[in-house]
Amino acid sequence: YRKQLANPYLTDKKVTEGLIKEAYERTKLEINASHILINCAENASPKDTLAAYNKILELRKRITKGETFEDVAKNHSEDPSASRNNGNLGWFSAFYMIYPFETQSYTTPKGQVSMPFRTKFGYHIVKVIERRPARGEVKVAHIMIQTQQNADETEIKIAQAKTDSIYKLIIGGESFEKMAKDHSSDMSSNQNGGVMNFFNSFSNFPENFKDIAFNTEKGEVTKPFRTDYGWHILKVLEKKPVPELAEMEESLKNKISRDSRSESSRLVVAQRIKKENKYLEYPLVVKEFTSLLDSNFNNGNWEPNYDKISDKVIVSINDKKWTMRDFANYVRTVQEPHKGESVDMIVLSIYKKYTDEKALEYEEVILETKYEDFKNLMQEYNDGIMLFDLTDKKVWTRAVTDTAGLEAFHQLNNTKYMWKERLMIHTVSCLDEKTKIAAMKMAKSGKSKEDIGAKFNKKLKGTVVFEMSKHEKGSNNKMDLLWSSKGVSDLPNENNTYKFIIVDGVVGPEPKTLKEAKGMVTSDYQNHLEKEWLKEMRSKYPVSLNQKAIDNLFK
Repeated sequence: YRKQLANPYLTDKKVTEGLIKEAYERTKLEINASHILINCAENASPKDTLAAYNKILELRKRITKGETFEDVAKNHSEDPSASRNNGNLGWFSAFYMIYPFETQSYTTPKGQVSMPFRTKFGYHIVKVIERRPARGEVKVAHIMIQTQQNADETEIKIAQAKTDSIYKLIIGGESFEKMAKDHSSDMSSNQNGGVMNFFNSFSNFPENFKDIAFNTEKGEVTKPFRTDYGWHILKVLEKKPVPELAEMEESLKNKISRDSRSESSRLVVAQRIKKENKYLEYPLVVKEFTSLLDSNFNNGNWEPNYDKISDKVIVSINDKKWTMRDFANYVRTVQEPHKGESVDMIVLSIYKKYTDEKALEYEEVILETKYEDFKNLMQEYNDGIMLFDLTDKKVWTRAVTDTAGLEAFHQLNNTKYMWKERLMIHTVSCLDEKTKIAAMKMAKSGKSKEDIGAKFNKKLKGTVVFEMSKHEKGSNNKMDLLWSSKGVSDLPNENNTYKFIIVDGVVGPEPKTLKEAKGMVTSDYQNHLEKEWLKEMRSKYPVSLNQKAIDNLFK
């Protein structure tokens, strides 16, 4: 609970609000862009970093001098997909790309090529091909006549002819839903009348399929069109625009919290904490620590040699200090393989993250002393949880586990838990129809249940079984019809069961057993235990009221 309550104090509200607004504005716009990538590890040495930067800068110069972006991407980009898509990424919006790439794409003007920028993958340049308002979501019904991936012209024409005939029937008044059920090859929707779930611009459907769906008005049926999957007809059922910010705010906040952009909010707070306090770094100790690393570090399986690792302070905030040994333990838990990367750069990157985490950790520890509201809220949680736990032990769980006390409470108050008048019946189950006829004959002649049971169960136990039940009026419509009658009534034979009932008549009100009234008795017993507990506490801790002060409240 404390972690949850502390979180707002460890993020910058203005930064978070800004990220939410930024993300919302970006969801209202869709980008089509191409990129070129030159790989560069996050922790590459300065030399390798500069080489990657110069390489992509040279590629950008070639484009600005007249070479096409597509040719340069195809021949030089280190993104494996560039050889088949010429660097084009298609359409995307907020949260579909890593945050730095998304930001560069939204800030680069249409038709222009950005300056080189870095992500965790390396250096990129991006060219924005097109922008358009976000299309929201669309829901369609779908008829597909499927063709094989390598279909020849004959198969394609046959499928087209069938689709055209279906289209003419729909235009002539035939039900789209019936046509989908009878003819569509789309097994995921045909039995549902062709109805598909809502989808957006980035769903995994062919581009022309999505374009036609979004460009068709609600209620209209499209002409047949072809994709790699076959021939299609769509009926647009519903369209939803991008929701208002108020409707999306919570979901955007959740997405941001799981996205790399959330770090910017915490980093702002970490920097503020460092400035507000006596914060010190010890670069010489970091350098000494780095010298102790061996080749296993780049493989991500380094184990500290504590004989060589000292207790020198590596970072401090006011009187709180963390040592080289603390940092070694941290590195051991967060290390990852970084083959071929600069050890110095990796350690500096980890050290930066470590100091930010320690700043936030320091702030979290002192929240009660720094913020009165947080202290009061924590006290409320503390008192509430203790009271809940104590009440559970004294009242709720005790009422369930104290079976002797519950039984005694029921006996003392059993007149509170009464049945109204009830119809008593015995349902008689017989082995077969012959037995049923004979047993009913005996019952109608006035023979007792004991006599009937003795006769038929003598040779085979269970030939005739009696089951008694009682029914309040209104609880069973069939039993209500028998309320004023006594005697024998037949029941239809179903699923090889042979039954009849003997109506014994109406019995007067009587107390419910503990089993029958368990829920109500347990609830009342809990209330009783709580009253007794309060009485005990009032006796132990007398309460004094200042009546004069109370009266003054209402003057």
